[in-house]
Amino acid sequence: MTRPGTVIYECLYAKDQTLSDPFLTPLAIANDHPEWRELQAFLEIYRRGDWRQHDFTGMFSPKFALKTHIGVDRFLGFVADNADADVCLINPFPQIGYWSYNVWMQGEHAHPGLGAAAQAVLDAVGIPWQLSEVPRHGPGLLAYGNFWVARPKFWQAYVGEVLQPIADFLLREPSHQAAIGILSATRHTDAAPFLPFMIERLFSTYLSLNAQWRVAAYPLQSDVQRYCQNAFECLLQQQLRDEVDAADARQDFPPSLIAHMNKQCALFQQHFFDYYQHHVHPHSGKTVSK
Repeated sequence: MTRPGTVIYECLYAKDQTLSDPFLTPLAIANDHPEWRELQAFLEIYRRGDWRQHDFTGMFSPKFALKTHIGVDRFLGFVADNADADVCLINPFPQIGYWSYNVWMQGEHAHPGLGAAAQAVLDAVGIPWQLSEVPRHGPGLLAYGNFWVARPKFWQAYVGEVLQPIADFLLREPSHQAAIGILSATRHTDAAPFLPFMIERLFSTYLSLNAQWRVAAYPLQSDVQRYCQNAFECLLQQQLRDEVDAADARQDFPPSLIAHMNKQCALFQQHFFDYYQHHVHPHSGKTVSK
């Protein structure tokens, strides 16, 4: 059976909403669980089953071009050039990998309590991951923003066997302490609970714990400074670049470097909160509430 190539959906929630890019495919969705954010979109795509008919399937937000500085057509070209991959991704925040060992180190500084809340959900669902033991997320695996496409077998394994059970648990046991915890509010430029930040981080986590998948990451390492949001981020990335790049090349991060990155991540996050209390964030157009 011949499959269409790559299909990337964009959710349309509002009556008069239009696609942000002509290379995206509309996905009308009821938005019954707005606090779930992208999770409900992934599950809606999975429920419909169209992903079985495509070579690659993904779901992007309207902020794809704003965050990645490329158009969807360019990313589609990258996917076509990596047709032997199982998963293709682009990470719009490559600079964060220089001061954060993995997505959970950054997540805990950005959303204190996220690690414990996410671990409680995984334990309740029966997913046997220990987030405190998740390895390095370097340029080949780091993926903030949910900008990825994957083959049907990956959708079945990741969305069907990780995300779907989490959603089933939240619907089945809303009064469970783990469900209450993950839906508690966190500090952000937009009001949101922990849940979407957990879901965003599960993707890189899954890839780092399941090395059988062939992953193609859009190359951004030569242009990281372009993605820094302010002068402090540029300085921090410059200061850490050589040591972190060398550790990634060796695939060896000594405890002293991990501890140093953790300290720098704490400084970065405090600067983020302080800076964006008085400046609008370029991605949201909003400030961070105290």
